[in-house]
Amino acid sequence: MGAKRDFVQRPPRPQDRITFKTADDGELAGYVAAIRPHVGNGQRFAWVELDNELAGQFRGVPLVDIISSDDCGAARRQAASVNEARRLCLTDFSGDLADALRSAGARQ
Repeated sequence: MGAKRDFVQRPPRPQDRITFKTADDGELAGYVAAIRPHVGNGQRFAWVELDNELAGQFRGVPLVDIISSDDCGAARRQAASVNEARRLCLTDFSGDLADALRSAGARQ
């Protein structure tokens, strides 16, 4: 078996399905919606939509707690564009916002 992937250095991508360990619930799984830094200490977390929970329920998972990732998020994003895959409620729109601000500034 190969070396374990370092998810802090190479985090999963949006819509990758991951498994992770928790102190209270054991091992859980879900789909990554976004990677965000903690406001206080800057530690990065994966916002994960949990399997077998209501849609829109997310859990912040420290990247060090991730056990595995299927790395199929790109294929899921492509399939979602033709309505063949599950869509997540939380998405990273920061790139869209930056584009909108640039184009608004260019018009002024």
